[in-house]
Amino acid sequence: MKKIRYMALFAFSTFCTLSFAASNNIVEQFNKFDRNQDGFLTRGEASIDPALWSRFSSYDQDKDGKLTLNEYGLYASK
Repeated sequence: MKKIRYMALFAFSTFCTLSFAASNNIVEQFNKFDRNQDGFLTRGEASIDPALWSRFSSYDQDKDGKLTLNEYGLYASK
């Protein structure tokens, strides 16, 4: 029984580490695109990535013309 717990704990730890690394990478990408460092991506800033630029309005959930980190995360996690 202890062996199963240790294996489950190891698997969970590995998943958490990979998840954190992926989210850290998303933040780094977001900051690279956010040229004016205002915490948002405009369509102009998104033009660095043609795929993001073409789908910008579908990820702009609140339709304010800007992507937040959460909105960008939806794009970047796919």
